[in-house]
Amino acid sequence: MQETLVTKSTESPNLPVLYKRDNTQPTEYNPIQGAMQLWATLSDKDTAIVYQQAGNKTWQIFKQAIAVILFLLALVVALVIWVWGIAFQSGQSLRNWLEIKQPNLEELTSALFRFLARPLERVYAWAASFIKEYLGWEIKFDSPSEESPSIELSQETTATN
Repeated sequence: MQETLVTKSTESPNLPVLYKRDNTQPTEYNPIQGAMQLWATLSDKDTAIVYQQAGNKTWQIFKQAIAVILFLLALVVALVIWVWGIAFQSGQSLRNWLEIKQPNLEELTSALFRFLARPLERVYAWAASFIKEYLGWEIKFDSPSEESPSIELSQETTATN
């Protein structure tokens, strides 16, 4: 077991520091010195102010986090109810259409393809309006009754003076 010597440190003249016998490095500080530093830090006026501000900020963050979590929960519940409502209304209108009109297989497949093509038509319309707005290009198709479709590409040029 290594022997230790108790000597006075130049940094804190009142408290002893434990050193190795060869006096090259301190092995550890005196626990009394640590306790006194802790008490000095805790009894400082700035410590109370900092902890009060930290407590206020933590409470504010907690309230905001709870508000966001409750909003997201309400949003999820509302979205689920909204999707259920759309599903029930769509099912009711499909049932009424099937019972009243009683379509054959050809009309059913035609309605299904129109249902599947509708989002694609909307995406194409959005893309065409975007291209027309920012590039000035527009593609015009002839009516579907003609056999040979022709494409007109017109570019709007604006002169800035």
